Amino acid sequence: MSEDRKGEIEIIPPGEEPEHFPTSRIWVSSGSGEVKMVRLGPFQSMLLGLGLMTIVGLGLFFLSGLFLILVPAVALLGAGAWVANRLGFGPFRRLR
Repeated sequence: MSEDRKGEIEIIPPGEEPEHFPTSRIWVSSGSGEVKMVRLGPFQSMLLGLGLMTIVGLGLFFLSGLFLILVPAVALLGAGAWVANRLGFGPFRRLR
């Protein structure tokens, strides 16, 4: 059995390689990425809000187009089911 107990946290200092890399759950980044926090001004906030509203609007536009395509298809299926019921076909006919 291993010396490490299950659930024990391993802290790897910067610049050192982990001992058991393939089986460990350690995320290793190869880049030197930096996270920058930027304070937005009023104009930049308006542009960000406008961009988000544009994305949401385009999503609603395409979803409504899909809805307009699906409505006639569902209506045709419903009409077909009604006709089949009137003719005595289908799984919902009454047992006689």
